[in-house]
Amino acid sequence: MLENIGHTVHTVTHKFLEGGGELGAMIRSFDWASTPAGPPEQWPQSLRTTVSIILNSRFPMFLWWGKEMIQFYNDAYRPSLGMNGKHPVAVGQRGEDCWPETWPVIKPLIKEVWEGGSIWREDQLIPIYRDGRLEDVYWTFSYSPVRDDNGEIGGVLVICHETTEKVKARQKIETAEKKFRNIVKQAPVGIAILKGPDFIVETVNDKYLKLMQVTEQQIRKEPLFEILPEIKTAVEPLLTTVLKTGKLCYGREFETKEGTFNFLYEPLRDAEGQIEGVIMVSSEVTEEVKARRKSAEAEKKYAELKAVEKNLRETELQLEKHVEERTSDLRHANYNLKRSNSDLEQFAFIASHDMQEPLRKIRTFTALLENKLDNNLVDEDSRKYLHKIGDAAGRMRKLINDMLYYSRLSAAGNTFKTIDLNTLMQNVMNDFELLIQEKNAVVRCETLPDIQANPLQITQLFTNLLSNSLKFNNSPRPEIMITVRPLSAAQVANFEGLNHQLSYQRLEFSDNGIGFDQRYAEQIFTIFQRLHTKNEYSGTGIGLALCKKIALNHQGNIFAYSGAGQGATFHVLLPETQSVL
Repeated sequence: MLENIGHTVHTVTHKFLEGGGELGAMIRSFDWASTPAGPPEQWPQSLRTTVSIILNSRFPMFLWWGKEMIQFYNDAYRPSLGMNGKHPVAVGQRGEDCWPETWPVIKPLIKEVWEGGSIWREDQLIPIYRDGRLEDVYWTFSYSPVRDDNGEIGGVLVICHETTEKVKARQKIETAEKKFRNIVKQAPVGIAILKGPDFIVETVNDKYLKLMQVTEQQIRKEPLFEILPEIKTAVEPLLTTVLKTGKLCYGREFETKEGTFNFLYEPLRDAEGQIEGVIMVSSEVTEEVKARRKSAEAEKKYAELKAVEKNLRETELQLEKHVEERTSDLRHANYNLKRSNSDLEQFAFIASHDMQEPLRKIRTFTALLENKLDNNLVDEDSRKYLHKIGDAAGRMRKLINDMLYYSRLSAAGNTFKTIDLNTLMQNVMNDFELLIQEKNAVVRCETLPDIQANPLQITQLFTNLLSNSLKFNNSPRPEIMITVRPLSAAQVANFEGLNHQLSYQRLEFSDNGIGFDQRYAEQIFTIFQRLHTKNEYSGTGIGLALCKKIALNHQGNIFAYSGAGQGATFHVLLPETQSVL
């Protein structure tokens, strides 16, 4: 007997609906005739095949079918909906009705698939409502088009895997790695962690650098004996022994031009217990050795040194225990970091050369072709097509430049200095002088304070905000007002992400433009998120995302309030001074 769990039971027997466990039973009993999908006997073969694959797969799979996005999923996907969440109502439900909390995020992805593309995301944050609350959930997933019997796109197939625990584990690894590095940095002895048979210096603390009289730039990520050849004879045999046998070794005292040193060497093991490097602990004993050689009192000091050395051994044994516990975490974190850096470098190369060079050729040869053709032989439509090619290439080039600038904001260090915001704002307004005159606009600005900031980034921030106020304004007399007032300590505490030890100024950019629905107040600061088509308003969808990143780079923030047709007000929170993060 099939249990009724909220849907009208309609027993359906079709070979393609066999199997599938709980969800298979639900789909066979569901009243599909009451949905736009229609009864199963009328389903196209492509839908039948896809549903059969989903039901008999042990991997989480989900299908939106038809323009109404009617939903199917399997038992493997079922746990992702929680114990008291969207299941079982989600079966046969319209996608937008089922996922109101995530629709602003996933709708653009779905739209891309309906237009013939496919989507892949790894560890993407998509909050969902389940188990009675809204949860931050991370996913690795693909969205792929499913074509109907006519070859047209009839649905969107989702193959996904929840990676929330993996992401949380990675975050813990990053925290653990930072804690480990702090332990190394604050250790009372010199510590260097060497990797591989070439003894590459992976981590080193200030104490070690001081003892060996080298800088971190000289020694990091380089073979030890290329940096310090004078210690190779004494140290290399011990390091090799530790690497091969895993035994703890103590180096004899040896002298350099900087003094006399003691060294302790112990194996560095990975998560599987395999030796992957050596932990080298060093301390300078120059004065003790001199004293021992000069008088009998030096013997006492030498004994004291041995006692200190014993304490160091105990300390390093504890450190070894921490190193062994963190080795696996460090390996995974380093792997992900290297892969991320590689992807970023590849993107920067393509964007700066391989993509821009063809665009320059398109624009150049389009202009040459237009100039070469005889006006009498070219009709108006052909000339219009040439202009469209040039305009499209120009927009693509601007998009690439904007993306490069956005990525450089994260990669480049921040150079802060005291700047006069009044002078900076006046320069920005001078750049917009012709546009302000053309639109008959009025821009009023209160007296602004001096703050510590990056002048180029703040100029970009003001430029983007003023440009938005002018662009999204159809009034016969656009009005833009820029005001400023300090935030109290209590107000600073109420804003998420601000440094409570700093004093802040709130700058407000208000206009009487077209505004926007307040529901999209967060979305407008996301890269490539647009509320209007390019035919309505030009742009790349990066401008406000740049503003957000610039504000965050300055330990500040930015948010907006508006209503459709009611103008908009952008609030920029910036500290008066900067502190070391």
